[in-house]
Amino acid sequence: MIKVVEYTVYVAFVISVVLNLFLLYIVKHYTARTMKVFANLIIQATVVDLVTSIVIMFMQLTVEAKAGIVFTGSGNPWLPLPGQWRCSPIMIFAVFMNMSFWSIPIQALYRYLVIVRKHKVSLWFPALLYAFVGVFIAAITFPTAFLSETNSPQLQGIRSMKFWRTEDTHALCTISILTWPVLLYLGGMSVLCDVGLFTLFWCNKQLYRTFNNSQMHFSAKTKQMHREMTHKLYAQAAVPMFMAVVFLVACTCLFLTPDYYGGFFVALLLPDHWIVVINPLVTLCCIKQYRSVAKAILQGRISEIKSNMSINRDSKGIAIVMSNNRSINSTITK
Repeated sequence: MIKVVEYTVYVAFVISVVLNLFLLYIVKHYTARTMKVFANLIIQATVVDLVTSIVIMFMQLTVEAKAGIVFTGSGNPWLPLPGQWRCSPIMIFAVFMNMSFWSIPIQALYRYLVIVRKHKVSLWFPALLYAFVGVFIAAITFPTAFLSETNSPQLQGIRSMKFWRTEDTHALCTISILTWPVLLYLGGMSVLCDVGLFTLFWCNKQLYRTFNNSQMHFSAKTKQMHREMTHKLYAQAAVPMFMAVVFLVACTCLFLTPDYYGGFFVALLLPDHWIVVINPLVTLCCIKQYRSVAKAILQGRISEIKSNMSINRDSKGIAIVMSNNRSINSTITK
């Protein structure tokens, strides 16, 4: 069973890399100039997802729980971590998954500052926010990782579970659920998640009011583009939020009924590897301009895009006309 999980992780990694690189290419080459600053946010978020997929693939976090004891470690047989570092995957996994999630409220906050508050914000600002989130998560998860026990006698508990009887569990670490490092970990994650969701909803609400203010003048195309970006952010936030609720309910149920077959937490972590696959798909599906270009490329009409692209450096636009029974007409302001 563990082998099936391992292969699933590798499949998710390959698909994630392909989709994120594909999205980077489209965003880099087919974004309107007026939207370039916001496209750079998508590029940053895509790079974060790409790095996250690489890190979590190598870490392959393994988590199990029984009788109030949490077992954690790496499920990657090709990653022999020495000493206390065997307990570090839970910290590294949390850091990168939260940075990936926070790319969503960061995009919302950036749009709020630029459009609503009319501030000129450096592209280093999102990078600083990513760094802050990473350091914060590392700080609250460090005690859980480095106060866990290695080679603990409590490993007998996981070996008694049917799912783990034939698996090598000697490299796993153990820590009691009702200890301050675990409570700090769960509390800090909850606070950061709540702040991220509040930022997302509040900033998007302010942006909506600004676009509907009769005294503000925005083109219909600009409004439509930002409406699509808002839909993208909500869709990308839905999956990790749903998984967080399921994880919380599962932890509560399993804590109350500690004797079970085993492997449920392993299965519960699998969707996390697919979040970095879903994110680029959501971007391509929600933003019409990128969706049209992606369809044209997949249909083998990339040569038509290039050959029919007329560039007039003295004008304000580049007209792209793609026709092959079905035509796509769009103007990308350059």
